[in-house]
Amino acid sequence: MKIARLIRHAESAANAGLATTAPDSIPLTEKGQLQARTLAESFKSAPDLIISSPFERAIATALPTAAHFPHVPFELWPVEEFTYLSPNRFAGTTQTDRQPHAQSYWENGDAAMIDGPGAESFDSLLGRVDAMLAKLVDHDAKDILVFSHGQFIRAAAWRIKHGDHAGSHDLMREFRAIDVREPLRNCWGYHLVFDDGRWTVEYQIDSSGQEKFIDDFCTR
Repeated sequence: MKIARLIRHAESAANAGLATTAPDSIPLTEKGQLQARTLAESFKSAPDLIISSPFERAIATALPTAAHFPHVPFELWPVEEFTYLSPNRFAGTTQTDRQPHAQSYWENGDAAMIDGPGAESFDSLLGRVDAMLAKLVDHDAKDILVFSHGQFIRAAAWRIKHGDHAGSHDLMREFRAIDVREPLRNCWGYHLVFDDGRWTVEYQIDSSGQEKFIDDFCTR
């Protein structure tokens, strides 16, 4: 059996409503830095592997945990956030500024659509999810922490739950509706288990690593 805990980054400047530039360089706020340190202290036993997205806010969240367990390997994997709006068009904007464009993208429900340079399709996001899940299975580590981003983490749970249909028009729109209605909180995530040749999403975990509840993204 293999366990993977997918954890969303701490509060970022974008989460706090501030204007941002490139998606990969959004920093943590002071509150986010405190959240990252508190999260690191909540882990009572060392994992076998710590993974982070290459985006600044995820690395900054992961580093206190990596420092807490200095003997544990720390790796960067392509588990970065889903950038579905072209960054070139929205540099220096806030989440509120981008909201009408985001709403239009998701209402369209086209998994193959690419908004422009620097953006990716929903199909591409699911492809990155598939690659991560396969790489986790192949890795020797049995207890793995993955510091990532809200939509990537939920896309992983969505793929596990819905398989090849996860990118269909209706399920893509449902994914967005649930994510907006019940957003994944900073430093929260999902507890995944690989056993008997398949992944399951056991439950949601809070910022102290405790089991919270089973939601629409869980498969148990």
